Amino acid sequence: MISAAPAAIALSGALSQTDRVSAAAANLANQQSVGALPGGSGSTTGAAGRAPVPAYQPVTAGTVSTGAAGGVATVYRPITPAYLPEYQPDAAAANANGLVAAPNVDAAQNLLTLKTANAAYQTNLAVIKTTDQMNRDVLRLTA
Repeated sequence: MISAAPAAIALSGALSQTDRVSAAAANLANQQSVGALPGGSGSTTGAAGRAPVPAYQPVTAGTVSTGAAGGVATVYRPITPAYLPEYQPDAAAANANGLVAAPNVDAAQNLLTLKTANAAYQTNLAVIKTTDQMNRDVLRLTA
């Protein structure tokens, strides 16, 4: 019988690609959100006297090897700098100079991540299907 290791490795790769898609989608969904500038340069209170909302922290999701057995795991890394100052004087989180913290999201890079993660996911699924078919063929030939 064919080893199940290739399918397990491919499954870990497919799961990691779903994490990459989730991270890129969250970045894209939050790219227009703004928060208060950290470090005392923003306002000290937000709406209704509450503490100001911090800017969204964009992340990247990468893969690392899980060891000699094969497979990968997802590693999330924050994008630095997390925000860029942006002039929006009408925003609730704006400081006295009209600046807010806008997430440092590169839309083109995140769209590229979505495309490449989709291709890698499809490739991992093809490995799983091929391994399954090879196992079926071995069972059929030995029966």
